[in-house]
Amino acid sequence: MKGATVAGRVDEPLVQVRSLAKLFRARGDWLFTRPRLIRAVDRVDLWIARGEVLGLVGESGCGKTTLGRCILRLIEPTDGEVLFDGQDILRLSRSDLQRIRREMQIVFQNPLASLSPRFHVFDIVAEPLRTHLRLSRAEERERVLALLEMVGLGAQHLARYPHELSGGQCQRVAIARALSLEPRFLVLDEPTSALDVSVQAQILNLLAELKEQRGLTYLFISHDLRVVHHISDRIAVMYLGRLVESGHVEQVFDRPGHPYTRALLGSIPLPVPGGRRERLLLPGQVPSPANPPPGCRFHTRCPEARPLCQQADPPWREIDVGHLVACHLAEGKEVVPAEPIAPRVSRKEV
Repeated sequence: MKGATVAGRVDEPLVQVRSLAKLFRARGDWLFTRPRLIRAVDRVDLWIARGEVLGLVGESGCGKTTLGRCILRLIEPTDGEVLFDGQDILRLSRSDLQRIRREMQIVFQNPLASLSPRFHVFDIVAEPLRTHLRLSRAEERERVLALLEMVGLGAQHLARYPHELSGGQCQRVAIARALSLEPRFLVLDEPTSALDVSVQAQILNLLAELKEQRGLTYLFISHDLRVVHHISDRIAVMYLGRLVESGHVEQVFDRPGHPYTRALLGSIPLPVPGGRRERLLLPGQVPSPANPPPGCRFHTRCPEARPLCQQADPPWREIDVGHLVACHLAEGKEVVPAEPIAPRVSRKEV
C-alpha cells in the first residue's frame, strides 16, 4: 500500500485509521423515550509509522480507550476502516482475524484485573502460545521463562498467582503475555496509571527497551502528559471523540496550536519549586457525547471561540511541517490528514 500523504510527507504506516466511528446505543431516561446514541469515537483519522510511538492523550471519557480497542477490533466499530500493514482488518473473516491477532496485542490499564486470578503466571503467559502455536511442554516452558526474564521476572514467579505479585510485577506479566506471539504492534492502554511513580519509571524504561530490541510499534494511551512526553515520538490530542491536534512531541509541547492542548499542557505541575506556568482555565463541563455541540466540539469551553466555531467543523491546518491542528483560528494551509477512503460498508449501530 502506498503510504498516507500527511502534511506533504509520505510514510509507510503500519497502522492507518480512516474515518473511524463508534456509536453506542444507550437506554433513554424514561420508559418510552428513544435510546440515545453515544458518539464515543467520531470520524477519527490517524496513522502510526513502523517503529514509532504515537501518544494518544485527552481527558477521561474522551474516547481514547474505545479508539484503541476499535483499532484491534476488540469492539466492532460502527463505520470506517482500520488498515494494518495495508489490510483492512474490519473486513476479515473470523479465521483471518485470528491469524492477524498474533501481530496486534494490548496491555490493559489495570494489571491485576487483566490477569485471571485462577491461573498461575506460567499459564497466563502460556495461554496465547497454546491458542496459536503447537509446542511441546518443554518448548512451552522454555518460551515462557525467556519471556519472563525479558521483562525482569524469573522462574520463581512461575507458580505464583496474580494476587501474590505486586502491581508492577503483574504489569510485567501482562507485557510478557502480550509479547508471547512476537507481535509488531502494541496498544498500551494507560499501562502505568495504576502504579506507583517509581514503578511507573521502571515499566516505561522496560517498554522503551523492548521497543528498541524488538522493533515494536506502540499506540500509547494516557492522560498523563509527562509520561507521554517521555516515551512518544508523536502525539495526537483527543477531545469528545475527535482528534484536535497531532504532531511531533516537541512541536506539540513547545508550540501547541489548539486551545484545548494549551489547557492540558498548562495543567502539568512544574518540578521546580515556585515555578509558574501559564494556565488556561476552561469554563463549564465537557458536553455529553450523546448530544455533542455543532461545529467545533470545543467551542462551548474555548475562550477564543468565534461565531464560525459554532457553525462549521474546523478544517485540519498545517501550522508546521507535520504539525496539524483542527481549529478555525489556526494559521496555516488546509490539509487532508489521511488518504481519501474507498466506499465502505456501513456497520450496524450498536
